[in-house]
Amino acid sequence: MKFVKGMLVLAIIAGAVYVGTRYLGCSLLRDYTVNEDKKIRAITERIDELEKEKVKDTMTLRRLGDQYSLLGTVYLEKGLWNQAVAAFEKSVARGKTTPEVLYSLGLAHANRGKEANDPDDIEKAEAFYRRALAARKDFSDARNALAILLFFERDDREQGLAMAREVVAGDSKFYIGRFTLGRFYYEMGRPREALAVYEELYSDLEKLPPSEIIEGYKKDCRGNIQRIMAEMVKKKDG
Repeated sequence: MKFVKGMLVLAIIAGAVYVGTRYLGCSLLRDYTVNEDKKIRAITERIDELEKEKVKDTMTLRRLGDQYSLLGTVYLEKGLWNQAVAAFEKSVARGKTTPEVLYSLGLAHANRGKEANDPDDIEKAEAFYRRALAARKDFSDARNALAILLFFERDDREQGLAMAREVVAGDSKFYIGRFTLGRFYYEMGRPREALAVYEELYSDLEKLPPSEIIEGYKKDCRGNIQRIMAEMVKKKDG
């Protein structure tokens, strides 16, 4: 579940529309293959029924937008970026331009662009993240994803860091954002600040009721703390 082998864990997500799980190099996605395939068939059948209607009134278009959005979400979870992009584009074309859909379309472009090294996809991802934020200023997922894109893809580390700080300041319970902030500090050669982020995060996680996701966060947080401390000791002794 590492961003890059041997590096700090950035964040974990288990089976939801994520911050960019593959884009961020995470891999704790449950195996939903069977259920997802059933979902795809059911959604596709419903879309076919709606698309066959000769006259598409406002209600039909709204339902189509919803169905294409659901389909895009499943494709996003499966890491099928081309299909996810196509589905979300159709959702938007049918009037579903919610912040969540715009953000998800941005994720699909970001993941595809990262894997294919396609700057056009990265451009589109940034544009959709910004559109999502323009529609909902307190959208932590979109702001965090944009911070990551700026930091790693645009090499605009200061702007990415500033945005990550905004995310954490605006919502301390958005734990993925705190993983992001700690990773940014680490990448910028500021281990003490990274360590402080992870230690504070771990302390807060310890106060929460146990769950699979929280336990995963704690495990990754511990790993990051141990790695940073070991590197600091090694540097001091060296």
